Amino acid sequence: MRAQSTSIHSLDRKPRILVANAARQHSHQAALALLEAGFLGCYAAGVPVSHGDLGAPWRALVRRFSSGYEELPLLEELTRVNMVNRIHNRLFRRYLPGFIGEPTYYQTHRMFDRWVAGLIARDHFDAVIAYENSAVYTFRAAKKQSAKCILDAADLHHIEQDRHYKSNLPSSCKARVDNFKDTEIGLADCIFAVSDFAANSYRANIDPGKPVKVIPLGVDLDRFKPEPDQESGNFVPQVFTFAFVGSGTQVKAFDVILDAMNILVSEGHFFKFLVAGVIDRSFFAGRKNLEERICSFGMVNQRKLVSVFRSADCLLLPSRFDSFGMVVAEAMACGVPAIVSDMVGAKELIEEGHNGFIVPAGNCEALVERMRWCILNATAVRNMSIAARAAAERYSWANYRRRLLAAVWEVLSASSGLNQPPGASIQKQSGRG
Repeated sequence: MRAQSTSIHSLDRKPRILVANAARQHSHQAALALLEAGFLGCYAAGVPVSHGDLGAPWRALVRRFSSGYEELPLLEELTRVNMVNRIHNRLFRRYLPGFIGEPTYYQTHRMFDRWVAGLIARDHFDAVIAYENSAVYTFRAAKKQSAKCILDAADLHHIEQDRHYKSNLPSSCKARVDNFKDTEIGLADCIFAVSDFAANSYRANIDPGKPVKVIPLGVDLDRFKPEPDQESGNFVPQVFTFAFVGSGTQVKAFDVILDAMNILVSEGHFFKFLVAGVIDRSFFAGRKNLEERICSFGMVNQRKLVSVFRSADCLLLPSRFDSFGMVVAEAMACGVPAIVSDMVGAKELIEEGHNGFIVPAGNCEALVERMRWCILNATAVRNMSIAARAAAERYSWANYRRRLLAAVWEVLSASSGLNQPPGASIQKQSGRG
């Protein structure tokens, strides 16, 4: 029997909140924040949080499709899993032609969304946090229970994206995806954005009365940290090394990086370039001389990623747009300064010339100028290590969870007049610390 709706006005108990994400991204951190407060009712995920109860063959198969994600036994009892999106990504999306693979990818989001809506119909929640592209049916089911709907927007508003990048989606599919996103926004009681940059892209393109809250993403400071010799400033001289982490695509401006490398090589500069991620090989057309200069690791787990960062002197992320850019916080936590574009949300961590640099998006000349300066001033760049780490320390996952919990309660109490959650004390965070 379906649970009866209960108004937040009359709550005399801790609220029950559902978190849903067709993959994982940072959703497990939201689930952990709510679990710590006793508010988590269900974590609907596209990646299992534990493999312990599976038999050996199934465990191996599930691990293959959820590689790169750590197990989270704390969430196991409250987690429900639907891997349709993850399996599609691993088996089909990367191998199918774009005009087939991309539309099908978005269909898996719809399938996950309908599945979550079914979970809500069989239970009762006071609020749901759903992630973009898979929130329409979830929010509609939640509205029937008078539950608050929070859209966790991991990206920029689609209108802002279109200003800087032409999607490869077929036009009819792109229109449907955008309409779906607009419907999610319309149903949401509040939007959570991952940076001021991302939040402003929403504020400029939606009803000004719709609340948009900024909750910057975090970094695992215990895992991503400098080596002891970096922390003490005792650097071992080496060839200056740049690193790029992520998908080598046009959105990430990997083509601009290659153009900048070409210029620097032609000028006679010697440097190394490490890449952790999958590269669009079409970018090497006419640039075959650069392939041998790139040390590519492909997709790596977090342990290997720490090693990549520690082997680098500077991270490059000159994206055409990037709502946050977690790799910036992770690199800086390892004591590695960064060169980012002004279209990267994590530019908030950068103090120009102190722990990194900000360049105009798509401006190859500006990127060349900063990369050249770094190569010629290697000692100065390496001395930015302490400042880079200090900036990253303000972005711990613990701070993310505190900010998220405070923001969720603001949404729940907005129309109820409640001052603090039942049985819990929430201290609002000020600033970035």
